[in-house]
Amino acid sequence: MERVEPKSFEMSVMKTRRRYPVWAGSVVMLLVLALLWTGCGSQENGAGTRTTAHPGDRRADVRGAEGGPYYFIAVHNEPCHRPNGRQQIAESYAILKEMVERADEYNVKLTLMFSAQWAGYIAESPERLAEVRSWKERGHEIAAHHHDIYHGNWDGYTDYPREEVEAMRVRMWGFSEEYLGTLDDYMRELHRIDPDIKSGCLNDEFDKRALPDEIIYDTGSGFANHGEPGTREDDRTSPSKGVNEFVTVGTVKGIERKWLAHYQITNPQRTKAAMEAFGKLDGGVYGVVLHSTTSEAQELYEFLEFLHQYDPDGRYSKTVTEIIEEGLLPEVRLSDEVINETYEQEVPGWEKKG
Repeated sequence: MERVEPKSFEMSVMKTRRRYPVWAGSVVMLLVLALLWTGCGSQENGAGTRTTAHPGDRRADVRGAEGGPYYFIAVHNEPCHRPNGRQQIAESYAILKEMVERADEYNVKLTLMFSAQWAGYIAESPERLAEVRSWKERGHEIAAHHHDIYHGNWDGYTDYPREEVEAMRVRMWGFSEEYLGTLDDYMRELHRIDPDIKSGCLNDEFDKRALPDEIIYDTGSGFANHGEPGTREDDRTSPSKGVNEFVTVGTVKGIERKWLAHYQITNPQRTKAAMEAFGKLDGGVYGVVLHSTTSEAQELYEFLEFLHQYDPDGRYSKTVTEIIEEGLLPEVRLSDEVINETYEQEVPGWEKKG
């Protein structure tokens, strides 16, 4: 697995040199991993990482009561920060309701990640707010989703200076979405639907300054949670990105954060690849993510049926917070330097517009 060195932060998007690590299946890698998790307590594992093993844990023993991996399914509910965005959110809300109902039929928990725009749409309706809170009561997790200033559809929230961001957006895309506020403003919107939100996917794989203070569990670190700690891996092209052999830990803005990783099952080819990757596991956690759209709802239903064959009672289904707080995985700490650097990313059209 090839490691990507961090790059210095600039208020512009850098040309990508994306690297894709290979599946960590070699005998040498297994021996390295065994050494990392031997014994209890904490130990240094080379430059920039520290492993914290739970007493008595070994990686191969991180499994359900009858063997096999745990899993989580995250659903991104997009900001749609554009003129027709509210209509798109209303249509997607109806789809999300069906997705939650189908997951309930399989006794599978979803981690529902909402943008600030979704939170506003839900909170303005007592009926919708009651419905979403009932999902939480049934075991689903209410979490956060954020599109940062580098995303194709920025959600309008950032702690960077407004003027600099709007100018950068124009350079990147030829226009800028409306600025809506700081990350504190973003969290105030989310707290309208759940004041206890502490997890999410905050689009922080390239810049950890996208993380609000309240979010301590995340799925967007940009690092693999298997193999060599600190290795970059893409969640669109690498099914192994969903493999979690450990929890990545780091300090951002003086706050300890913990990350799981997921793979996008956003089309039939990726869903099939996720099934194959999951089928090779005999422990750990596998994570997937998709969106509340008509086509991706079908991918959820296919994946639920697949999981049902392995886990008919849904006993291995967990939310993001449950996996971390129940201590189902050992933890690996990355150095402040590694976790807080800004990494290169791919932005369509940047070279010709830059």
